[in-house]
Amino acid sequence: MTQNRNIIDLSVGFSFPHETMSFIKKFFSINVMGIYDNRLLAKEKDTLVLRIQNTKQGIITTQNDYFFLYYQDFQENLDNTYGNTDILTINDFFNPKNLLKKLSGKNIGFEFLVSKLRYLDISQIGRWFSYMKYFYGLCKRYRHQLILSSGAKNIYELLSLRIINSILDKLDVSSTEYWSDLNQWLSRKKRGMIYDPL
Repeated sequence: MTQNRNIIDLSVGFSFPHETMSFIKKFFSINVMGIYDNRLLAKEKDTLVLRIQNTKQGIITTQNDYFFLYYQDFQENLDNTYGNTDILTINDFFNPKNLLKKLSGKNIGFEFLVSKLRYLDISQIGRWFSYMKYFYGLCKRYRHQLILSSGAKNIYELLSLRIINSILDKLDVSSTEYWSDLNQWLSRKKRGMIYDPL
């Protein structure tokens, strides 16, 4: 199961008081959260990851010792090398094979926000699941990390462990393997490691 592994949601897009952290951990079974607001970091450095937009590198990280990841919304541009990008957030369907192959070995996390499903009709949801299965296979092949994040804009949009595992089950992805891979990916990011290409 997921014992001894952190349950991770890397896109929580709302601010909350420090006291809310314990509720979120207990109710949603989330151990590590990616946030956009650095005011909580002083007390929760071990369980919070600051997300910094790639265009703002070097502005707010130079004098802090907290863990941060650079993210970027994906724009379908194969000429972009996505240097110094940890997370690419995917918002639209595109043919990913060439991109993932080109970036092979860069240890990039390809993130999909589950909150986007709320705005899709039934046929689009079916297409999303089919696309995700294909994308996951490419991530495994080219040594990238698939990331499912809530994309929550408020506490009511957070996803529990049970819901995420249900989505993984529909994708024919082992939840045990997914959480293990995501924890290892995050650990490598903390140590500043990247994959060596095969």
